[in-house]
Amino acid sequence: MKRVLLLLALAACTKADSKTQPAPGARSVNAPTPGDPNDTAPRTDLAWKAVDGPDALAAFAKDAAAAHLKPYAYLHASWCGPCKAIEKTHDADPKMAAAFKGTAIALIDIDAADPKAVAAAGLESSAIPVFFKLDASGKPTGDRIDGGAWGDNVPDNMAPPLAAFFAK
Repeated sequence: MKRVLLLLALAACTKADSKTQPAPGARSVNAPTPGDPNDTAPRTDLAWKAVDGPDALAAFAKDAAAAHLKPYAYLHASWCGPCKAIEKTHDADPKMAAAFKGTAIALIDIDAADPKAVAAAGLESSAIPVFFKLDASGKPTGDRIDGGAWGDNVPDNMAPPLAAFFAK
């Protein structure tokens, strides 16, 4: 039983889950406004910004450097439970806000992005959520963290490994 629970705890959303369709009329939640769990409007600030796929990462990384922020690419989807947990708490929970301090997060919706472009950019992953550290030119450095790095998708579990990853 412990082995099954461990496997379930380590499992993040996989690409196989992408066949699950959102409910009719559902919209993607990129970054809800703190305090309003029903707000689905994407944020436009650099710290948590939707980008038009991996081709936009060079400009994003340049803007992040100019703002003295560390750039990261974040692959997510509207149907992904762990992604939703991050997006609801990344700036609303003090532990999560502290973990994300000093970062610029480029959101890439895997259902909207060209899978070939994502793979060609070195951002391919079999599970989401996943964060990739970017260099100054917007290319992944090889450092990454995904939802398997924590157990339950609650700030107490997510914040410590995310903070350690973003501190590198």
